[in-house]
Amino acid sequence: MTPEVASLIDEASRLESLAMAIYTRLASCFREDGELHRFWMSMARHEAGHVGALALIRTLLEESADDLHFEVDDRVTREAAVLIQALHREAGGVVPLERAFAISLELETLELEDLVLDLTCALSDPAVRLQAEQMLLHDLSDLSLMIEKRCTDDELLARADALVDSRVGTDNRRGYVRRA
Repeated sequence: MTPEVASLIDEASRLESLAMAIYTRLASCFREDGELHRFWMSMARHEAGHVGALALIRTLLEESADDLHFEVDDRVTREAAVLIQALHREAGGVVPLERAFAISLELETLELEDLVLDLTCALSDPAVRLQAEQMLLHDLSDLSLMIEKRCTDDELLARADALVDSRVGTDNRRGYVRRA
């Protein structure tokens, strides 16, 4: 594994861990509301799954004895870092419900998810990517439903629905990872 790929995986893992922490902070903000608390914890578990997937990818690459060579685009992690770090700071305080949903939408529209999916697909069966995409679509649909149930902001709901629609029936590969 090249130092560039190792660095990219480490940074993506750090960012996914911060996203997980944002969702656990939101769960904490809404611990008195069982439905919201469970929802935010579900989102946190999804991010924890990404951290685990990245650890597995790193191990597979280390064990490949340099049989696998990749070119990676680190633009995604560089751009995501700025936003995730800012959202992490913001989620450290009291967050109103509509802002909490907006934070979630900001996190879920980052291309970091696609980078993790591209890495996963490059190292395993494409069916694994399909399963991960279906899990993402489920989470995004849950987010849209919660916004519909709990918010009066039609623009926020429209953004959530557009995000779900953008994931339905399309191949969302971005080409961040290519075999060299």
